[in-house]
Amino acid sequence: MAKTSAMAEAASWDDGSQRLYEALIRVLDSLRSEAPPQEAVYNPPKSNHDAVIQARSRALLHLFLKARFGLISHSAREPFITDGKYDGGIDAYYIDRPNKKMYLLQAKFRANAKNFLSVHMTPTDLLKMDVARIMHGETTSEAGEPYNAQIRKMQKEIKKIPDRGSYEHRVVLLGNSELLSHGDLKKLIDGYPIDQLPHQKIFNELMLPVIHGTYFTDPDLTIEINLDKLNSKNASLDYDVSATGVDANINVFFAPTKEIGRIMSTYRNSILAFNPRSFLELTKNRVNREIEASLRNSDGNDFAMFNNGITLIADRTGVSSNTATKKRAQVVVTNPQLVNGGQTAYTLARIYDEGNHSIFKGKEVLIKVVSIEPKKSKARARLKLIKDISRASNSQTKIDEADRRSNDQVQLDLQAALFEKYGLYYERKRGEFSDGVRDGYIGEKDIINRENLVRVSLAASYRSAQTKSGVEKFFKEPAFSSTLKVSEVGRYAFGYQVLRYLAEEKAKVKGDRWQQKKYGQALRYGEFAVVGVCVNLGAGSGSSPSDVAVRILSQWKSFEAMVSGKKSNASYASGQNLDGVSYYKGATVDDDLKSFGFVI
Repeated sequence: MAKTSAMAEAASWDDGSQRLYEALIRVLDSLRSEAPPQEAVYNPPKSNHDAVIQARSRALLHLFLKARFGLISHSAREPFITDGKYDGGIDAYYIDRPNKKMYLLQAKFRANAKNFLSVHMTPTDLLKMDVARIMHGETTSEAGEPYNAQIRKMQKEIKKIPDRGSYEHRVVLLGNSELLSHGDLKKLIDGYPIDQLPHQKIFNELMLPVIHGTYFTDPDLTIEINLDKLNSKNASLDYDVSATGVDANINVFFAPTKEIGRIMSTYRNSILAFNPRSFLELTKNRVNREIEASLRNSDGNDFAMFNNGITLIADRTGVSSNTATKKRAQVVVTNPQLVNGGQTAYTLARIYDEGNHSIFKGKEVLIKVVSIEPKKSKARARLKLIKDISRASNSQTKIDEADRRSNDQVQLDLQAALFEKYGLYYERKRGEFSDGVRDGYIGEKDIINRENLVRVSLAASYRSAQTKSGVEKFFKEPAFSSTLKVSEVGRYAFGYQVLRYLAEEKAKVKGDRWQQKKYGQALRYGEFAVVGVCVNLGAGSGSSPSDVAVRILSQWKSFEAMVSGKKSNASYASGQNLDGVSYYKGATVDDDLKSFGFVI
């Protein structure tokens, strides 16, 4: 744990703001590192504190452009940055042509977590935004100072838009501005509509999607399909279906494998919200190797015959052959989600990323798109149908119960609460935070493994013996609905922090990994028993998880001495000692924990 993290835990273990701020720093510094070395504004000397803060404030603009508009590279984002001297208070902009919107940004980054959460933009900050003057074509401020080259470039870009008068203009404030009423904000910024992104929205809507790999949010996915092999005038099979409370449309067509590889490579986890697996959890699988072999080992289109295809859920699907290209059509899918065929799509994406696209030539894959328009369906019925389609589509694939439960509402709520309140990352889908770990945004220690969360939940209910066997059964109903509860999230977070502390203790003493002379068998066999005691005595006490763990561990040898002498534990004796292997998964341990009289 970094020094700042340790200090934060000592002050208030359950305040996740420090951990979230530290993660944001790592994300912003990573975005800064993408800039070429010659761009000094992103690469100031570390000793120049003010310049580093300014560079991070500029990187915050990059984060917005990446998370909201899928601008992946530094070179794609930098042309929209206007921040600098004589910028008229506009730090960046973006022209969203498909949705006919123009965004004008101002960002305020703060030097520490406390200020990032508590310091607000002032009326003076907002009065510096010459939005009306710049959008009305003025080239100088009221004081007669010419706007900088990037602002003038923005004005030229806007002038090139034929129907620019029909665009909506929105001012985006990246920083705390809630102390000012909406009416005051509009007065300060010439009456323009305003989007406020205070610190919590920056964490939730910008930082988390980048860590999670769900930042690509372009609603319309375009797939190019070939028409030269069709024995029909229609580019796809188009079929209307009525289900309970929902009207749906099904389109079926063959798409080039290269197109699917490109799409999956770009969208990654963004397109897998309703899939029981995450993008990187699809790797290292025998099925993937077979899919890859069927693509590589044939010059013909065997793939179209042998592969089961891909199923997408969408809001709408439009198919058109009016593309001005002979024997080509386009399918436009709005808000797509891949619910089946993830391993196929992942394999095609990996081959696409390798760069040798000749492998894809002449090879196609079957695509089924189920379109359910939100406006024509009841929201609850629509969501249930989507989940049912996902479950049915994956019923022929071996998926364990934990995967099947990954999109249950309690899982979504737990993930959100652990992130927002405690700065922790609950991995409801295996591998879903792998991009964030790989890029250095978060560490493995920040990720809560779903099986361990179940174990912490059991331990917190003094059911530590049940943690010693497989917990897969607790992901099945009826056990699942009574095992994980959002109302207990504070206890779970406390228990997880204790568990992490115990893991760090195991690594401290060379040659005595379990520190049995000091702690008995607590670290070797009884870690979840320790977690249970710490949660029940320490959560809500005001003490940090590590402090509580230290106090409980100091009493553990006395606890084991007491229980080893009880008649009820005679069957767990091993000579003069306690057989930890059998005792900590036996029938008496949890009652012993409750009766011992631990104190904190």
